Amino acid sequence: MALTGVARGEDLFLSDPPLTTEVSQPAETEAAVDQLTSPSVVFGPECSPGCCDSADIEKTFCSVACDSIFGDTSLRCWTPLTLDTFFSEGWDEAWVGGPAGESGLTPRHGWLGSFEGLFYRLWLVSGGYQHNLNKSFGGNGYNSNFTAFLPINRRFEVFFDAPLVNANGTDDPTQGYRADFGDLRVAGSFLLSETKSFTQLITIGATIPTGTPLTGGGVSAVFPRYSFWSNPGGAWVVRGGTGINVPVNQTTAQTTFNGDLAVGRYLTQHDVPLGDLVFYLNCNVSVPIEGTGQGNVGIGPGTRFQIAGNWYFLHYWEFQAVRSSQPFDYQMQTAIVKAW
Repeated sequence: MALTGVARGEDLFLSDPPLTTEVSQPAETEAAVDQLTSPSVVFGPECSPGCCDSADIEKTFCSVACDSIFGDTSLRCWTPLTLDTFFSEGWDEAWVGGPAGESGLTPRHGWLGSFEGLFYRLWLVSGGYQHNLNKSFGGNGYNSNFTAFLPINRRFEVFFDAPLVNANGTDDPTQGYRADFGDLRVAGSFLLSETKSFTQLITIGATIPTGTPLTGGGVSAVFPRYSFWSNPGGAWVVRGGTGINVPVNQTTAQTTFNGDLAVGRYLTQHDVPLGDLVFYLNCNVSVPIEGTGQGNVGIGPGTRFQIAGNWYFLHYWEFQAVRSSQPFDYQMQTAIVKAW
């Protein structure tokens, strides 16, 4: 849910959302577990013989993509996908959300601040605040993003993040405090494997320099990464990943290694007040792999719960653990997610 404008490892999206944005999606119950809605879908049953027999229906890339984005997922059933069938299975199947973990207690949602690790079908609007920027002009930073996750089939998903506002002071005293459109980010994710309790993705993304350097934009970069989601047992979820962010149009920007790890526990079922309530702790690490810069470590808590239907509320705080190189004292982000 990352949901926001830096290397994905530092995004406040969504988990997710994140743009962690959730940043965010499925839900649960066994009969009640396998069929609960998540932010993005009503789960279909697991496949039994003949359950998903559609071999007589002609499928095209466009028809599968359209069904994945707009179709009724409650009419589909879910089966595991394995790494050894990556090139042969899932490409001609419309997306459907997986079950809510091994025991049905952990919906496949996105969390702000953490890597995705899952496919989602949703959009979200997020707003962020950064306190005491470590810049010559000081002050605070503000941002707002629109993010969308669109599955094309069971193996491929596209994502885009539009930073509607990046606001802070500038190094140019004649410009003062200003707000601008930020750098657009687009990405494609490939699902390597998915079981009831474990999912893993490879994502290839790019930052497009649609922003201005005056407010931290104007950077072109690529950001390949690996992410995972897991349910080790009970109502617990562990997720995270690794990746790199490689600037391609600036000699002053550094290539960085980014890592993320989050652990959380779900406390409520779906169809209750504050349904799908989860609290988690997230850690993001960014380390330059060239030059002489210092790394950043951000740690903080987050939460997510259902507002009504497939509308969700997400919130995340992050505090800088390495005081000598911190880009700001702390940051927070809030998002509203709509899944369908």
